[in-house]
Order: sequence, then C-alpha cells, then structure tokens
Amino acid sequence: MFDKRRLSYAIAAALLAASGVANADVINEQTTPNNPINLAQPLIIDSSGSVTVNGVLGTDVVNAPATDDIDFYSFEGREGDVVTFDIDYGIKSVASGERSVDTVMAVFGPGPDYIVLRQNDDGGILASDPESISSADSRIVNFRLPSSGTYTVGVSSFPRAFVNGGGLSRTTLGSKANGRYVLVISGVTPSIQSINVEIKPGSGELAPINPKARGNIPVALLSSSEFDALNVVPESLTFGATGKESSLLRCNKEGSDVNNDGKLDLICHFDNQVASFREGDLEGIVMGRSQNGRLFEGRGLLKVLLGGSKREE
Repeated sequence: MFDKRRLSYAIAAALLAASGVANADVINEQTTPNNPINLAQPLIIDSSGSVTVNGVLGTDVVNAPATDDIDFYSFEGREGDVVTFDIDYGIKSVASGERSVDTVMAVFGPGPDYIVLRQNDDGGILASDPESISSADSRIVNFRLPSSGTYTVGVSSFPRAFVNGGGLSRTTLGSKANGRYVLVISGVTPSIQSINVEIKPGSGELAPINPKARGNIPVALLSSSEFDALNVVPESLTFGATGKESSLLRCNKEGSDVNNDGKLDLICHFDNQVASFREGDLEGIVMGRSQNGRLFEGRGLLKVLLGGSKREE
C-alpha cells in the first residue's frame, strides 16, 4: 500500500538536508501520547546540536474531521545555549493531498510549573527563514537558555495560545486545526550519553597499563538497554588519559558478549603510547559518536605500571 505520509517525510528530510541542517537527526513524532506536557516526547540532540521532528497535529488527511491535539517535546540544554525553534512546511504541504496547519509554538521552563518563556505564531519574513514555505510558520530565534536543565516545546494551531502549565487559552471546537509540520531545534549543546567500558577485558578490576609499551590497549564498549555498541561510528572514537587522544588503531569487525549479559559488545584497540597515560592516572576515557549522532563517553579503571617491558600486546 502506498504510504503518502512516509513519502512526505522523505521529501521533508531531503529539503532539510539541502537547507544547511543536514546533520540534524530526523525523527518522527512518537505514536504514544505526547500530551499533556508532563508526557512530552524526549528528544536527543545530536552532534550537530540539532534535532528535526516530523509531526502531525491530529490528522494530515484533507477533509478529515479535526481532532483535539497538542504536541509536546522535551530536550536537555545548557545555560548560555542560544537556541532556534523553527517550524517548516507547516502551512503548505510539500506533498499533494496532505493537510497543512498554521502553527503556534511555545517554549516552557522546567516542571512542575512549566512557565511559558517564549511564544510565537507567525515567524515573519521568509528571507530570514529560507527553509520555510510561509511566513505563517512559527519561529523563535535567539533564545538564550537561562539555566541548564530540561526545556519543553509545545506545538498547537492558530488561533490558540499557550499558557503557563501547558494549557491553551482557547479550547473550543472552532479553535482546532490539524495538519503536518516539521520542527527543527538547533543551537543546543549536544547531550552526552554515559556508557560502560572495560579496559583490557578479562584482566581484572584494575587494568594494568605500561605507558612505555609500544603495543595496543583493547577496550570493550559495553552495550546496554540504552546503548548499542555495534552502532558506534568507529572513526569517531578517541581514548586516553583525557579522552581526546586520537589513538584508535582498529575495532573488531564482529561483536562479542564480554560481560555475559546477552548483548553484543564492541572491542576496539588503541595505541598505548598515543593514549598518553602517566603516573597517577586512575582511569581511561573513551569518547565517540553513535550512528544516530549522539555523543557518548565511557570511563574505565586502570593502574599505571612504572618500568616494565616496552612491548605490550
């Protein structure tokens, strides 16, 4: 069966790639409820500092009865981030046969109060927003996050307006409108996922490291319910005393269950001398990026040995 919505999402993603936010992670609105505001869909900010959401208020089917729908999305930001919230392709469909919607958007502070910090109906001059099709698409620019924490974005339709707590100023039947939109959030410091690693798997709790050795250090990146080690981008990996050392030699082609938890882990090998461990170092740090753009960091215990052989496999 021809999936018209999937086609429109593909077109939207292609247009976004041409717009200069090609590195943004593109996701779909979740199928489970993302309202009221305390059920906001959590978004992961990728390594570009952006995320793109394909969303629908109610239904995007032309002439279908409108339903009462509000969408909420939450993200983690840092104090000083200057963030843009941009609705694209809301007021006019990219693909024929789909319903468009005149959006209203607001940014809320953390719960439980959820205070409205900024709100917008029409984004304004298209010259400053080349990816949008109409000046009626909502847009909030140069919003400086006042503190680090969780922020929530609400998307509804004109002529509604958001109020503190995530409610709306108009809730009558005549104020409902449905349709498709694309929400782009950019300018956020990427969230970093903490993962478990094991340095020199099988060597015990404290991995012995001889900083003079010319060999390699195997490090196991351990999968969990929230992290799939096999989805790591190998060339993004760094490892060493600070975690920023470009010491990667290779990663095993296949995964192995290092800690016997039923999940496949990834073992990668790093140049011992480039890792730059010194006397007093107590841990090694791995940094990298997953295929979905999310950054991660893992720390493992080690023990630096003074003297010893200059060859370490």
